[in-house]
Amino acid sequence: MRITIFGATGRMGQLLVRKALDAGHEVTAYARTPGKLRITHENLSIAAGQLDDGEAVLEAIRTADAVIEGVGSESAATRRIIAAMKSAGVRRFVVVSTCSVPDPADRPDRKFDALAQFVRTAAPRPWAEVRSAAEAVRASGLDWTLVRVAKLNDRPATGDVKAGHYGHGVVGLSISRADMAGFLLSQVTDETYLHSAPAISN
Repeated sequence: MRITIFGATGRMGQLLVRKALDAGHEVTAYARTPGKLRITHENLSIAAGQLDDGEAVLEAIRTADAVIEGVGSESAATRRIIAAMKSAGVRRFVVVSTCSVPDPADRPDRKFDALAQFVRTAAPRPWAEVRSAAEAVRASGLDWTLVRVAKLNDRPATGDVKAGHYGHGVVGLSISRADMAGFLLSQVTDETYLHSAPAISN
């Protein structure tokens, strides 16, 4: 498949690019600073651009089969990517989100509720942005999946990823960036969580 990845130069993003290439996919990595991407591969194309450049975003998406967005809490960027996907006729959209974003299938859970409330108090703008981005994804009409995480760590991949919804006693607080990258990649072709917002952990 041809996959366009936004947020490709971050720690998790670089792991995701490598996993996608190792799986045989053709990858377009959209990067504000291409020099930060320390990967070379015959199936890797790097698209340099800012997230407020609609034409550059569209060009990076134009031939893709799927898009993975891991740029964080920038709702304007998410909306720009959605517009470009609609223009290019690209349907599959996998988006990184956080535990600050609720889902109808969640149940009350004190530890996650407390963490979301802490973020809302300590970082109100990112809290609002990530929720606005999630709203845009849900209203997009695309084949979307929001992948929610609470905390990330840099432990090695285990391949053991728990997925579900908060308050059901399945999902824990943290996941490694390596395992998160693997889960994001799997969602490109797995429709289990189509039009859903699973939370994941190790």
